[in-house]
Amino acid sequence: MRFIKIIISIVFLVVFQLSAQETVKVPLTDPSKPGFLKVKILNGAIKVKGSNTKEVIIKASVREGNKYRSRKKKNRKDLQGLKQISNTGLDFSVKEYNNAIDVDSDRNGTTDFEIEVPKDFSLRLSTYNSGEIYVENVNGIMDVSNANGKITLKDISGAVSADALNKDITVNFLKVTPDTPMAFSSLNGDIDITFPKSLKADVRIKSERGDIFTDYDLKSKPVKSKTSKSERTGNGYKVKVEKWIEGEINGGGPEILFKNYNGDVIIRSN
Repeated sequence: MRFIKIIISIVFLVVFQLSAQETVKVPLTDPSKPGFLKVKILNGAIKVKGSNTKEVIIKASVREGNKYRSRKKKNRKDLQGLKQISNTGLDFSVKEYNNAIDVDSDRNGTTDFEIEVPKDFSLRLSTYNSGEIYVENVNGIMDVSNANGKITLKDISGAVSADALNKDITVNFLKVTPDTPMAFSSLNGDIDITFPKSLKADVRIKSERGDIFTDYDLKSKPVKSKTSKSERTGNGYKVKVEKWIEGEINGGGPEILFKNYNGDVIIRSN
């Protein structure tokens, strides 16, 4: 297993130049085969682009002023007369094994990643705060999650599972993987997905407080109410009933699920 550990820290600000950005090139075990990239961070943005590269190129940039402070140091007499040194160095790690790459960063700071991968690469990307997820020109299976930022997947091929808590999900497919189910969900943002005109799928759509739009000739199925949850509360009994719109596109195919609460669901053909 190849293991690359990057730790850049500031020992003395006056003497050493601040290094807030670093680029790492990671060779693949077998560049002729597809790969897999996993990036799971707490704070920061993730940008992935596919190209003709035979390796994975990772550029990490730390955001100054966002380093987490574990405790306040008020009126400490033993620190009087000392100068505080900014602790905004990079701290992240990269592992590669059999074309699978795992990127992890310091959870106390905010680090943005720009990553270049071969076009045939599957992705598992997630961030929680202070950043968007953007993917372009990649072909593979993608699992993407962002709690407080938007998700944009441009000119991609493959299959996607994407969820965003508070922002929009926008996806533009060039091709879809046949016979593969997909799912898109958001709580407080729009879901705007563009598929090829030839898409064959069974769709299930629900938006509590938003509208649903499509330019496909959607062959609707009878709307059914489904009991999704039942539980006993004290001396009573609680049942939750959900209504979904179900239909077929171009004769039907694998299921694609769209679930929203405070936003619209837009399904486009291209």
